[in-house]
Amino acid sequence: QEVDHGGELVSCRLTPVGKISKECQVTDNSDGTYLVSVTPQELGQHKLSIYIHGQDIQGSPFNLSVILQHELQSHVQTITGINHPMYIAFSDNGDMFVTSDNNNCIHVYDSNQKNKTTIGSWGSGELQFEGPHGITIIADIVYVAEYRGDRIHKFTTE
Repeated sequence: QEVDHGGELVSCRLTPVGKISKECQVTDNSDGTYLVSVTPQELGQHKLSIYIHGQDIQGSPFNLSVILQHELQSHVQTITGINHPMYIAFSDNGDMFVTSDNNNCIHVYDSNQKNKTTIGSWGSGELQFEGPHGITIIADIVYVAEYRGDRIHKFTTE
């Protein structure tokens, strides 16, 4: 269920695998968005559970890997050349899907951040976009919300 206003009872917990969970801080932005802040106290795998009125949100719990900052710095990469990137989503195989508002398309990168393909173009037909913004992937189904086209697209990652 989508939330389009503030005031909902949103909470979260961070659980290191095999350990006791800790409550996270949640800030209500009063516009239907919430900021979740958490500072893990140990390295390793964690589960981040986010709830609205005690019920898991879609996709919760989320898997997190906590590593030392110097380990992260050796893996930092920047992807350039995307004209006005808006949102990203990841498929189960690690592919990254990036909505490009100005190019009216979805850029797909493999798990090594190499450009794999581009999906769509400007227009109002099938796999044509007018301002692709929000994107989510559930199993192998991609959902893309258009800002200007007032549509939701549904297609597979295959």
